[in-house]
Amino acid sequence: MKSAFAFLPGWPLTLDLAFWVGLTLFAAGICGELCWRAWRVPRLIGYGVIGLVAGPAGLGVIDTVLADDARWLMDIAIGLLLFELGSRVSLRWIRLNPWLVAMSVGEAALTFIAVWFVLHVLHVQPMTAAVAATIAMATSPAMIIQLRSELKSEGQVTERLMTLSALNSMYAVVVLKLLSGWIHQEFYGNVWATLIQPPFFIVGSLLLAYGLAISCNFLFRRISSADEHSFVVLFGLILLAIAIAHTLKLSTIMALLAAGIIFKNLDPRPQLWPTHFGTAGWLLTVVLFGVTLVSFEWKYIALGGIAALALVGARFVAKLAGVLLFARSSGLGWKQGGALGVALSPMSALAFLLVSDTYTLYPNFDPALRAIIMCSIALLQLVAPLLIYRALAAVNERGQ
Repeated sequence: MKSAFAFLPGWPLTLDLAFWVGLTLFAAGICGELCWRAWRVPRLIGYGVIGLVAGPAGLGVIDTVLADDARWLMDIAIGLLLFELGSRVSLRWIRLNPWLVAMSVGEAALTFIAVWFVLHVLHVQPMTAAVAATIAMATSPAMIIQLRSELKSEGQVTERLMTLSALNSMYAVVVLKLLSGWIHQEFYGNVWATLIQPPFFIVGSLLLAYGLAISCNFLFRRISSADEHSFVVLFGLILLAIAIAHTLKLSTIMALLAAGIIFKNLDPRPQLWPTHFGTAGWLLTVVLFGVTLVSFEWKYIALGGIAALALVGARFVAKLAGVLLFARSSGLGWKQGGALGVALSPMSALAFLLVSDTYTLYPNFDPALRAIIMCSIALLQLVAPLLIYRALAAVNERGQ
């Protein structure tokens, strides 16, 4: 029989997961504001610090199992950000400035070659080095979009930064899907599955992207983007696309980014991004960057720390060189080119999700890949926002 005082809480008090998640979000918000108000550094650094402190690398109040369970939240957050980024890419501008494409291909190709080479020198397995080099091509689109919003930056460097980030993210996803054929053959040895897998991923994701873009275009022809109801409908469409991608095992990243690009260029009329995305998007961003570093563990440093430092260094030099090589031809001065090259350094949630997808498909893949990429993310998520802040300030494109 229960005690008459069973309605009272037990002792010692047991705090459930909701308490720790709420406390982590509260601390992330406070730390982010402190970073901005006290030291004038981007809030994203504060979010990352709290993620590290809350995860296994710190106090351990949130474990990696929760981070895995929060994958759907991360997909929603990065899906919204990728769609927004894609919707800011003008194919007409790219056609009028072909040197921008040359710059994009050049910096991505140099990044792949440089990262693969340094990892090969450090005796990382060829397949692991190739996958890591592919992931390293992508600049974190989530960080670019959020920093642009936070810093209120406008100008040639900012516009090129968003375009290059969208393009190199797309390159990374496509090349990784092509590489997955090699990985699939190594793990399963089925020639037909090896041949079918890459086109299934790529074509299926692009078809989903086209369907989402057509639906969004239909919506915005009938509902003003200034209408608060457009936020609900558009948010629902993006959630549906993410759910379909999960069901069909397609690439959420490719589908949402491509959908944004198609949506932007289907209608010649300018489309304004719904202002109502701000609050919900910012909260999801805190979750996105927090969960990314919650997944970091100290054991990764022993397994891939040196390789990660080599990757970060080679990647930084390659992106800077790739941009400077085509800066003058594309209409930028040397100072602007240098700022753009430095601003391409972020590597965060997108890289995390690409690694996660690799291990979902191939659970026995070389553990060094996760260690190398997670160490790189931990370093760049804390350093890159400040680099972008300084780079945009150097060319007078920082609004705050």
